[in-house]
Amino acid sequence: MMTSKSKLSITVAAVVALSAGAWLSSLQQQANKGSNSAEIKQKELLAARNNYSPIQGSILPAARKVVIPALTKDDGSTFSADDVTGHWSFLFFGYTNCPDVCPATLSSLAQSKKIAIASNHMFPDVYFVSVDPDRDKVEMLGEYVEYFDKDFIGVTGEEKLIKALTLQMSVVYIKMPAYGDSEAGSHDSGYLVDHSSSILLLNPEGKLVAFFDAPHQPKVILKDFQTVVSLKK
Repeated sequence: MMTSKSKLSITVAAVVALSAGAWLSSLQQQANKGSNSAEIKQKELLAARNNYSPIQGSILPAARKVVIPALTKDDGSTFSADDVTGHWSFLFFGYTNCPDVCPATLSSLAQSKKIAIASNHMFPDVYFVSVDPDRDKVEMLGEYVEYFDKDFIGVTGEEKLIKALTLQMSVVYIKMPAYGDSEAGSHDSGYLVDHSSSILLLNPEGKLVAFFDAPHQPKVILKDFQTVVSLKK
């Protein structure tokens, strides 16, 4: 026969078990609620971003006229307004000694172009404009861009002309000492150039219409380009 003490122990155990179950259930509901809340916030953020800009970057409300100074292409010919009219163009500003952003961006552009060609879609001409004219000479600039795609074109020129172009296109850049170099020990060949990482899109009239922001992914670049084209028809 079960004693009163035994009955009491069983009752207490049952109450504890029920309480623990209710507590765990409450925690689970809170966790699910928190997860759902985070998911909802993420969707709201994505929707807000899409309302703000349909691309990973920004589309200018009005196309911006750009005056192209007399820079030099990697084949030695003059880079002019004719090079960016009659077709869509991508401009990316960087330099050949760039350790990460430039090669990654040019690689993404090359992959994006391959995807476009495979799908019978058009793709803009790509111009890589050096912001380091002291080191990026014409010949080496051509070899650099052709490594990524044979049709990519390198552009360089006098510092003041490059500055004139970057100012019109809201591109900034600045020389900085290389990592580990002291001011006294730095040499001209040991500097880095901190620069804007956006890809700039020019329409067939040679006007700036959009900025594509990093990180640059091939499929996103192509999707965003097609979005701009459809909106600008």
